[in-house]
Amino acid sequence: MSFRSFAAAALLASVSPLPAFAQDLHPVEDPRALVFDPAGLAAIDAAIETLSAEHARPGYAVIVTRGEDIAYVAEAGTANFETGEAFTITTPVRIASMSKPITAVAIMQLVEDGLVELEAPVSRYLPAFADVEVAVSPMAGEDGQIATRAPDTEMTVEHLLTHTSGLGYIFEGETDLGQLYLNNSLYAGDGDLMARMDQLASLPLYTDPGERWIYSYSIDVLGAIVQVASGQPFEDYLEAEIFTPLGMESTGFFFEDVDFSEEDLAPLYVHDEAGNLVLYPEAFMPDWASGGGGLVSTAADYAQFAMMLANGGTLGDVQILAPETARLMMSPHTTPEQLGDDWGARLFAYAGDVVVPAAEGETPRGIPGDYSWGGMFDTDFFVSPATGVAVITTTQIQPGPNRPEPRTSAVIRPLAYQAMAFD
Repeated sequence: MSFRSFAAAALLASVSPLPAFAQDLHPVEDPRALVFDPAGLAAIDAAIETLSAEHARPGYAVIVTRGEDIAYVAEAGTANFETGEAFTITTPVRIASMSKPITAVAIMQLVEDGLVELEAPVSRYLPAFADVEVAVSPMAGEDGQIATRAPDTEMTVEHLLTHTSGLGYIFEGETDLGQLYLNNSLYAGDGDLMARMDQLASLPLYTDPGERWIYSYSIDVLGAIVQVASGQPFEDYLEAEIFTPLGMESTGFFFEDVDFSEEDLAPLYVHDEAGNLVLYPEAFMPDWASGGGGLVSTAADYAQFAMMLANGGTLGDVQILAPETARLMMSPHTTPEQLGDDWGARLFAYAGDVVVPAAEGETPRGIPGDYSWGGMFDTDFFVSPATGVAVITTTQIQPGPNRPEPRTSAVIRPLAYQAMAFD
């Protein structure tokens, strides 16, 4: 057991460290005490009721918090049409890429412990990445092969945290390199986390590390680094160092690690051509510890993680990150040139984006310093360290050509900001 694990276990054995919401999940009687406009919060209820009734999504759950208090809970719609079960803040869902900030927190803990260095080459922890190559072009030559060269820059841990590693993912199929990543998807085939890292390291990079932001498997690689640096299986590390201290009993990669069964997990629905919700037959659920997209959780569980971030790394008597480490994680670490167009008044931090002051003519997208990310199945969260606010939204919908817009983030975030009655 690491020193961090020992300290966390001792703390949990000696005190009841979590605030009251972790047991009862009840919001305060009057959200005005937390400087929220009740009418503004009620607009969230109205929006998700309407969207659920229109079957834009099966259902929604929203939690709005400030400090260590729950300001508001909104629930609407159905989690499972077959059973008629309502969608609530305790409905288990696939959080997909909302796994990424959790993995980043694990890395930052190990940075604090001196077991991981941000500027260290990835190959220090995963030797297979010592021989990684860069594609000369994303298209294959006449021989059908993608020409490669040695990278000009060595891939580091920080490159992984900022998605500037040069690695690819599963969302680009227009080039031969994208097809190569799709044909070697880490979400297909067999093998544990480490076997999949060997598979990934054999694929060419899109660019030299540090050159530009490309959404990628980078955070999955970080999960493997957590495993190597900590000497524990990645899933065990998260359980010991994050989930157990925060009381997140419904969060994990595998059903044996959570307090619900596979039958309790919200089914995935997809919109057919007529706009009706139908069961999606190939529901995503990795059989390995994917730190980039494999966790299941609930709005109630994720609220505890989000509140910890909003409060600078601490919730109740439990410190997950030191304040300066939490600030570092949620600070900008990319440039507009790396990101390209369409980011507006945002930059990328570690495993999530961060609001920056809007330039003249730009539309503000929140409070500067606010940190956020979402998941493929339309889950979303943001935290506001400047105000102590966190907003978590869960739903469960498969992406598809007939899925109605807007996304959850475009609905809930503006309403939440409008409900903040701060000066």
